[in-house]
Amino acid sequence: MAETKQDKVVFLVASPPADAPRMQTMLGYALAAASMGFEVIIFFTLDGIHTLKKKVFEKLDKTIQERLQECIKIGCKVWGCSSAAATFNIKPEDVIEGAQIMGIASFYNEAANAKVVLTW
Repeated sequence: MAETKQDKVVFLVASPPADAPRMQTMLGYALAAASMGFEVIIFFTLDGIHTLKKKVFEKLDKTIQERLQECIKIGCKVWGCSSAAATFNIKPEDVIEGAQIMGIASFYNEAANAKVVLTW
């Protein structure tokens, strides 16, 4: 169990949103970490960035939608990679409420100080 909110779990998510079992599982792990007191950062990159695009998100499996919205609601940081966003022409206004477009340096800064880094 995490002792302070300073302990972090960082997720690097490259899986496409259409891979519902992987996405549901990752979000379940994120929610579990948050419930244990960890600070949680979920960084969507490559094909994973599409998960945050409003037009895609609205068509996703309801479990994915609910879990991601719950992550945001309880304070998980949900970030989309700025390079992936640029590659797929995703603008900050195109992403779901509560998500942010961030640079890879932000991911590295958080991952370098995390207790656990998981790739998905």
